Amino acid sequence: MTHKNIIDLLIQNNQQFMDRTGKDFYAKFQNGQAPLITLVCCSDSRVQSEALLDNSFNKFFTIRNIGNQIYSNEGSVDYGIQHLKTPILLILGHTDCGAVKAFRAGYAGEPDSIKAELNHLIPAINAKDNLNQCITDNLDYQVKIALEKYGEQIANNELLIVGAIYDFRNEFEEGYGKLIIHSLNGEKQK
Repeated sequence: MTHKNIIDLLIQNNQQFMDRTGKDFYAKFQNGQAPLITLVCCSDSRVQSEALLDNSFNKFFTIRNIGNQIYSNEGSVDYGIQHLKTPILLILGHTDCGAVKAFRAGYAGEPDSIKAELNHLIPAINAKDNLNQCITDNLDYQVKIALEKYGEQIANNELLIVGAIYDFRNEFEEGYGKLIIHSLNGEKQK
């Protein structure tokens, strides 16, 4: 597709959405947001909130980065928890994660900006483990960070930390596109 084709597609799809929803669609949230979930997920284009909820408007405060990391966008995560007071922090890893694959393969040749983000994975991942184990280890590490940062909110029952994996490749053999709840406040679910 050319640049123009992509822009035309955006405009066309936006118009179709506007026609389908109308002005009443926005009435519930046009003057403020009240999301249910702070979502920290990977920037991977295969991971979309529509796989979790059909209508995700005003339900997710979404923070995306390579490797679904807390430290890469710590201020944004803090905003969702401390200012928007979302009752759930969902840290969503996924199968075939490019950030984890790059980390495992060695990333010395990457630009400094990418190296800076991948460096956050050093305490999380043993590059000798298989890919799915590394993805799970990264998820556990991100949950651990969240448990330490938001311990007071958890203790006051104001926040639940959910660690999950979105498996669009059926790597965990529970179905293509399955949301696998891995941990709740650090307690493994399987």
